[in-house]
Amino acid sequence: MAKLIITAGCKPKVATPSSTGRCVFMQRALTGVGLLFLIGGTAIAQTRDPRVDELTKETAQLKSRIADQEGRIAELDKAVKALQTAAAPLPTRIPSETPLWHRASNWTLIKSGMSEPQVVGILGPPTSVDSSIDRRTLLYTPDASSTSTLKGSVTLIGDRVTAMIPPAF
Repeated sequence: MAKLIITAGCKPKVATPSSTGRCVFMQRALTGVGLLFLIGGTAIAQTRDPRVDELTKETAQLKSRIADQEGRIAELDKAVKALQTAAAPLPTRIPSETPLWHRASNWTLIKSGMSEPQVVGILGPPTSVDSSIDRRTLLYTPDASSTSTLKGSVTLIGDRVTAMIPPAF
C-alpha cells in the first residue's frame, strides 16, 4: 500500500518503506538539532559573567558601608546634641575696655607745655571739649552708662597744656 507523504524536508512523493524511514530520520534529526540550539542557547544565556558577580558583591559591600556610616553619623549627632545641651554656657557681658584716662599713672605723664595731640595720645580722646577764644579744656568724664564718678580735665592755651586737674583716684 502506497501513501502520499508530505513532510518537512521531504518532497511529496509516494512513500516506500525505505524513503519513509529516511524522512522520519530527517525529521527527527532536524527536531534534535533544533532542541540542541534551544538548550544550548539557554545554557549560554545562563552562564554568568564574572564581572556581574563582582559588581553585585561590590554593591553589597557599599550598601553595608553606607549603613555603617549612617549609624556612626547618628551616634555622633546624639553626642553633639548631648554636649550642646550639657555645656551651653550662658552669655556673659563683655567688659568694655577701661579708658586710658581711668589710670592714675597716665595722668602723671601729663606735663605743662605738652601739645593737645600728646595729651590725647596719653589719656585718649576727651569725652567733651569746652572752648573759648584762645582756651580749650579737654574734659574727661564718665559716660551715661558708667557707674564711675571720676572726672578730670586738661586746660590748654595756645595749643599747650597750662593746667591739669586729675581725677580723685
